[in-house]
Amino acid sequence: MKRGCGPYVLLAQRRQLRECSRRVKLSLQQTHVLATSFTRCTNHTRQKMRRQLTVGSGFTMSTLRVVLLLLLGVRSVLGHGRLMDPPARNAMWRFGYPNPVNYNDNELFCGGYAVQWEQNSGRCGVCGDAYHVKSPRPHEAGGEFAKGIISRYYTSGQEIEVEVELTANHYGRFEMFLCPNNNPRQEATQECFDRYPLLISGSREHRYLIPRDAKKKDIFRYRVRLPAYVTCTQCVLQWTYYTANMWGTCANGTEAVGCGKAETFRNCADIAIISNTGGGVPPIFVNNKSPYLLYYRDYRAPEDNNVFPLIVRDQKCIGASAFRTLPGIDHWCEINCLRYPPNCPEEACHCPQECVAIGELAGREGADTYCMDECLNYESDCPRDRCRCQ
Repeated sequence: MKRGCGPYVLLAQRRQLRECSRRVKLSLQQTHVLATSFTRCTNHTRQKMRRQLTVGSGFTMSTLRVVLLLLLGVRSVLGHGRLMDPPARNAMWRFGYPNPVNYNDNELFCGGYAVQWEQNSGRCGVCGDAYHVKSPRPHEAGGEFAKGIISRYYTSGQEIEVEVELTANHYGRFEMFLCPNNNPRQEATQECFDRYPLLISGSREHRYLIPRDAKKKDIFRYRVRLPAYVTCTQCVLQWTYYTANMWGTCANGTEAVGCGKAETFRNCADIAIISNTGGGVPPIFVNNKSPYLLYYRDYRAPEDNNVFPLIVRDQKCIGASAFRTLPGIDHWCEINCLRYPPNCPEEACHCPQECVAIGELAGREGADTYCMDECLNYESDCPRDRCRCQ
């Protein structure tokens, strides 16, 4: 049996988690090292054992993470985010495109930290799927979410606005690359992406650093420049998010949070680029919105500016308090609220937007982000006595 992190049988998983807990209790002096050690041991088991593993009597995986948070005051290790503009393959459904709904479209993180770094030696699919998944991977050409639908049209050399939504912010940086692929049936390669980094407008830098004063759930908008001489009927735009919540070795040899092996997210968007020379620009390039997008009128807004595009922003929807005892209500709300257009009656369903720590977690560093991770993504793991969502 393989030892260390990445256990393969239930007994080994239980022993490993007990050992992780024991190591944490040995010393509170080495906070970051211990937290990272526990993270590596638990991330791999989390996905397999979320609903089945119990450590000791009534001591669940979720409870163990809360205990560690209480002991160490460290941040949860799971960030969550997605590329919204141009709409990524995993998020196109939010704009009405005829693409399947991906209920975990903010969780394309190479299979998770332990899967990426322990099982796959740091490798990741070009569009965020776990590297070991058999081709075609879900978000690559031929996969469930890669239908070759062009989500945006641009001209060569254009400065384009990018929108990224982080549902759980763990700081770090974004990077964007482009590949003129011209074949929706064949996936772009990382070598192709690496040849075309997209520089931030007004700079020679392709890395966008998340401001330290950003909120725990936030939307980031910035502009990048497309290459001056690249045209394509189908280009793949690759967005990568490297979080800064892990302890590791920095380039100068020191150790700190945010250095070393990062938790990684990736999304891909299909776009088209035409030349900006010659005749007029086709109408579709002028009105660069989804042809499937619906609009609504908000009478609370000023009369001359009260029509808005309908974009589904909710991540998790469950039965409202008056309907909580109704069998199947959570599933009904998820299916009907997270669709386009949504059918989400407020009296029956609740779609929380933000979660905060309460009780014994209130005021602890990273506790609010922990609650965002647990309750907006894994509702069954949400500790009701420690987190409140609204």
